[in-house]
Amino acid sequence: MASGRFTEENAAFGAEALNEWKSGFHTENGYAVPNRFEAIITPPPNMGVQTSQASKSRDISLRCESVNLPGINLNTTTDSNIYGPTREIVDGVTYAEDINMVFTSSSGLEERVFFEEWQKRAYDPTTWDMRYYNDYVSVIDLFLLNRNNKRRFGLRLHEIFPKTIGATSLNQSANNEIIKISITFSFRYWSTLDIDRTSPSGNADINKPDTVTINRTRNQPAVVGQLGGGRQDVHGG
Repeated sequence: MASGRFTEENAAFGAEALNEWKSGFHTENGYAVPNRFEAIITPPPNMGVQTSQASKSRDISLRCESVNLPGINLNTTTDSNIYGPTREIVDGVTYAEDINMVFTSSSGLEERVFFEEWQKRAYDPTTWDMRYYNDYVSVIDLFLLNRNNKRRFGLRLHEIFPKTIGATSLNQSANNEIIKISITFSFRYWSTLDIDRTSPSGNADINKPDTVTINRTRNQPAVVGQLGGGRQDVHGG
């Protein structure tokens, strides 16, 4: 055959390519894994004394067990004002929907109390009057970490607030389980925290010093040690 398109020399994959692919797991870049991430929660500035709130939000950030990185959607409409087949054209953009974060809870459910107080920035619990939008929205930063705990991908969620505090299930038969607090957040949009993708006037640097210590045991309840290891450290410890 003259073409020779399927010879060993020009094969798309072979032993060399497979070895190169496998070696990628051992490089600094490696491959992204879902249990190495960092969530930095910044409450509204009117939630109390700044230093105490910063310390509390830091502790709660460390307890984040799971979160979804939100996506982005291009809204389209059908362009039929052409000859031949129609086509879809973009007429808007939306930044996914609500996102859910799950937190391991301390003995006094301080995490739930924290988000209850945040929700109260949106209304007056005595008169039920609604407050201004800027009184209760804030930002949350999400980072994906590599195996060396270096930030490799990051998003900042803008105009975010805790929309729903999930119900807390109590059960007499659950002797060795930790209570989880589920929070659903509403946000307007997200922006990248990767300095390589932002302009010089961008508002974030993915390589700035960590504001949340990568520490697995600092805030874990004592029962975690009695469970024999449990899940892998979601914060890369």
